[in-house]
Amino acid sequence: MADEKTHKPKINVGEKEEAPKEAAPAAPAEDGPASGEERYTVGNALRDGVGRISAWVRRAFPGQERAFWGAILGLVAAIVFLAVGPWPLIVIAVFVFVGVAAGQVLDGDPKIVNTLRHLFNRNSQ
Repeated sequence: MADEKTHKPKINVGEKEEAPKEAAPAAPAEDGPASGEERYTVGNALRDGVGRISAWVRRAFPGQERAFWGAILGLVAAIVFLAVGPWPLIVIAVFVFVGVAAGQVLDGDPKIVNTLRHLFNRNSQ
């Protein structure tokens, strides 16, 4: 019964795979990785880790990935609130909000600024 579920690889004996003659492998740089190998960097390791976590979240919480990340963000905010205190946290939140608004203005899509203008124009009428 267990044999039915396991994958059995096919092995062809006596057949050699030859690389095409017109595509000669490039010589690796003296300090670089060999051909076919990927150099280990912190960025590659971080991408690999983030990819694995994202895949796990998609499998564990199908259709509710954003709710999971929202819960994680709320947990981090609660920990920062308890560790730093309410006023420094409010100041940090205001600076982040202003930074996002300034970034949107520089990108040419000032959604936050337009929303604030709309809210304040509506109240002044």
